[in-house]
Amino acid sequence: MSTDYSAPSMADAKQIADWIVRYSWNDLGAPVDPMSLEKLIYYAQWLHLVLHDAPLFPDEILAWQKGPVVPSVWQHYSAFGWASIIPGDDEDASALPSGVESFLKQVVGFFGRYTAVLLSQATHLERPWADARDGVPPDRASGNVIAQMTMKRYYEDLTNDGETALSRHDLLGVTSEPRWSSLYVAGISARRMTKHPLYDAALAKKFAELLSPSPVLGEDFYAPPRDKELVEFPRGTDIDRIIAREH
Repeated sequence: MSTDYSAPSMADAKQIADWIVRYSWNDLGAPVDPMSLEKLIYYAQWLHLVLHDAPLFPDEILAWQKGPVVPSVWQHYSAFGWASIIPGDDEDASALPSGVESFLKQVVGFFGRYTAVLLSQATHLERPWADARDGVPPDRASGNVIAQMTMKRYYEDLTNDGETALSRHDLLGVTSEPRWSSLYVAGISARRMTKHPLYDAALAKKFAELLSPSPVLGEDFYAPPRDKELVEFPRGTDIDRIIAREH
């Protein structure tokens, strides 16, 4: 999934989060809440790793109980709780490079349609968060670091699986934009991640029909029975009586 995009000098997670907050409030009129914001910057990070082979920001992402979290971003916005974030006058209003802003608009446009709970559920069903939580007590809020390479490998494999499945059906030419979103959904569906919020049952069924064709019958399936399989009875034999006696 290569592009002509050239990654600019890297912003930190707080700058990325601030931009999403302002964009959601000012441009979309659909304010974002802290939990959703954390998931949006997580998805932006892995997507940037996959598309551009480089992180979007240098901050570590931790596998907290409710999903991936950048602690500095959470600390800054946690006071809003489950409420929508209202950008204040003290927010860093500096613009990001146009390529980054265009990229983030795609991320917010696609993932921003889902609630915080659904986004959290999605991350829980994907291996980077689940593996980082391995061995952590379920009731502990904090968690281990989700390594960038782990994220890149997992989501690259997932989207590649989606691309392969779509290719088998000659559907790559009709995928919706942004193209990466179609590959992501197709990968989830091809892997039959049925509990995932973005799972498409109809698409999964289509993939399964192609990947699981009817069994191939052997050449002798329609061949006449061999002589040793024939049982001959003299004319006038009461066959029903013989069958009843044998059973």
